[in-house]
Amino acid sequence: MHSSYEIVRRAIEFDGPERVPYNFDENRTPVIETKYGDDFIWVFVDPAPCFVPCVSGENELGVVSKTLDEKVMGIPKQHPLDDWGKLKDYKLPDYTLPQRYKNMEKRIAENPHKYVLGMFPHFLFQVLIGLLGFEQFTISVLAERKNLERLLDMLTESCIKVVHCMAARGVHGIIAIDDMGFQDRLMISPKHWRELIKPRYARVIQVAHERGVHIFSHICGFILDIIEDLVEVGLDVLQIDQQDNMGIDELARRYGGRICFFCPVDIQTTLSKPNLPAIKKKAKHLLRAFGKDNGGFMAKTYPQPEAIGIPEKNTAYMCEVFKKYGKYPLDID
Repeated sequence: MHSSYEIVRRAIEFDGPERVPYNFDENRTPVIETKYGDDFIWVFVDPAPCFVPCVSGENELGVVSKTLDEKVMGIPKQHPLDDWGKLKDYKLPDYTLPQRYKNMEKRIAENPHKYVLGMFPHFLFQVLIGLLGFEQFTISVLAERKNLERLLDMLTESCIKVVHCMAARGVHGIIAIDDMGFQDRLMISPKHWRELIKPRYARVIQVAHERGVHIFSHICGFILDIIEDLVEVGLDVLQIDQQDNMGIDELARRYGGRICFFCPVDIQTTLSKPNLPAIKKKAKHLLRAFGKDNGGFMAKTYPQPEAIGIPEKNTAYMCEVFKKYGKYPLDID
């Protein structure tokens, strides 16, 4: 019987896991007492010990977010680079400080058989909206290309430093939280994404692979236009919480066996609805479509079910179905 680490590795690398890996408990917000099982631990870069927000909702990057409901993430409202003139004096936080990794080291030591998934403190696309504001970001794609590329290079170098820091501590994979899609299209054109973002994704992934680390990316929205590019630059795992807007069978036809998918059932069309038979049908569909290539699929829960109204009984049932039918060789009617 393989360890959790080995089961996850084999799924990512299409190397014949004995079952589909799952991430059902880790990174749930809020944490609940009920546990459904997990092959992962999630670890994070801690805030600098000296960091003190100047105002409520401010993060280390200087982005100030506001929310009316503590159950949901805040929306960026104040942007440290709302004027490009501020870029010359702007410095990203130093994520290499050893104090930031003490909790990570402790958790890794306590969980020697789990797959360790770290989270980047920022990545390359979504962070631009926080730093610049959405309007300035989209305008800058055309009107401020030099400044935008300079900022992207700063972010890329910061991510590479994080890769080295995490790899040195035994992290197996690192996930980027990098939403870049609306419901039916990318936030910027595929052409501009390929010019600005793709080569920098490639740099970070190359360094990670040199250090023996997988790279995951969580991306919300419709991203069908660029998944081929993500495969091309070597992204190991695509974490998407909605698949129906792109089509499970279409995703599987194009990318099955080429990139590992890490998903719950679609959170918009299925998991949030009071229909357990539909959840079962969709979970089996995901297993059949993405998990058929000697690996290639990992099951997960949505980390903030309360924020979008997912009943806990739906989550529990989805986990039960994934565990029941996710054994290799897959035998799904």
